[in-house]
Amino acid sequence: MSMRAVGHTSSPRLRKADLPVGQRPRVPAWELAFLLLASLNYWTDLLRLIFPGVESASVAFRLIHFVFYGAFAALLLRQLPATLDTARRVPVLLAFLLLPLVSTLWSVNPGETSTRAVALIGSSLFGLYVASQVQPLLALRILGWTSGIAAALSLVLISAFPSIGLMSEGEYVNVWSGAFVHKNGLGQMTALGAIISIIVLMCDGFRRNRLIALGLILNLILLFGSRSLTSQLVFVASLVLIATVGQFVRFLFRHAGLVALVLAPLLIVAVATVSIDDLFILLATLGKDATMSSRLPLWQLLAEFIEQQYWLGWGYDAFFVDTNFAYRIIEAKLHFKPYYSHNGYIETWLALGALGFTIMAALLVRFGSMAAKLLYREDRNPLFLLCFVFVPVFLIQNTAEVTILQRNSMSWALFVMLYTYLALAARAIQPHPQSHSSTINHAWPRSRPRLPVT
Repeated sequence: MSMRAVGHTSSPRLRKADLPVGQRPRVPAWELAFLLLASLNYWTDLLRLIFPGVESASVAFRLIHFVFYGAFAALLLRQLPATLDTARRVPVLLAFLLLPLVSTLWSVNPGETSTRAVALIGSSLFGLYVASQVQPLLALRILGWTSGIAAALSLVLISAFPSIGLMSEGEYVNVWSGAFVHKNGLGQMTALGAIISIIVLMCDGFRRNRLIALGLILNLILLFGSRSLTSQLVFVASLVLIATVGQFVRFLFRHAGLVALVLAPLLIVAVATVSIDDLFILLATLGKDATMSSRLPLWQLLAEFIEQQYWLGWGYDAFFVDTNFAYRIIEAKLHFKPYYSHNGYIETWLALGALGFTIMAALLVRFGSMAAKLLYREDRNPLFLLCFVFVPVFLIQNTAEVTILQRNSMSWALFVMLYTYLALAARAIQPHPQSHSSTINHAWPRSRPRLPVT
């Protein structure tokens, strides 16, 4: 497929005025190449593998990322009306992105907080830029291409450069990690890449996007080889959701009262009665490490320090640094040095307190509700389908890892991108007398057989 035609879609084109301000049906070849390069950078850990060690100590690592930040800022300023229009639609998201920088005021390590907060904001500009200036279906294709390229690079590293592509420490020696520093990263991103590829192929068809079809196969091979059980289960659950999402969303809307009546008491009972000890017993019964690789003891210790800085937290990414006395206490009690909390919700509360946690919870609720409402309206829309599937994937990811406010990470950049797309779509959809279709040009092609997502 020619780069000059990457914005073409087989679905009927809409009037130019119907597209949100700044979103273009076509993207110049140079900008497409830059988007692919930036996506690959955030999708993989290639820079960490090339420049190993602590990222803040690597001048080259930081310089390359700052080049990307500057480019995103310049591209956003180039389309200033579209950027301002987008900003007005996502005020809570922007406030949440700025909160880590504001937390420098009360951080226990202001230097680390300010540096890392700037990196977070800079890498989040990628999601804002794509959502405000690139048509949604084209953005999904770019992500599909990126996942395929990343999968191919991972297989090359695993087969030709095993010192890089295979893990060499701990209990996972010789387990595939590919273009990532850990097998869990490989599992997470290959599962996400496979999900995106499937949705794009449902829209475009296999013949029109053979490269994405090949990338899907490579991602599935790597997902199996990563031995990441959580990622494999998330992928299978996502497939079931994609296949039944139409009926599922309609059931939720038609029986919202009944669903709330059943789920609310169950959640209340679970919160009131289930303890950490119960989780230990459950994991041991399933034959798993009862401590979840020492995560549970870590979470118990962190709960005490969360209470000490309950409302505002310790500052963004300021807790797990050697100069923090609390971090040294945890290291002494656990007899090893954790580098983060291994839980996105705990990490958010630890860094930004109840204030940050509340804002994040509001964003997640808003994200899920927008995705469900828009998908209920258009259950064959690839963007809305991906957003709806992404919500549980994101929630599950953050139970054992951290992707909330993760700088230089595609998982967080994708959250920003999809949330912004939804906010723009909710504004752009206008009921027409002749049609109930969206005013955003990314619906399923009418010329292709409809898949069983109704």
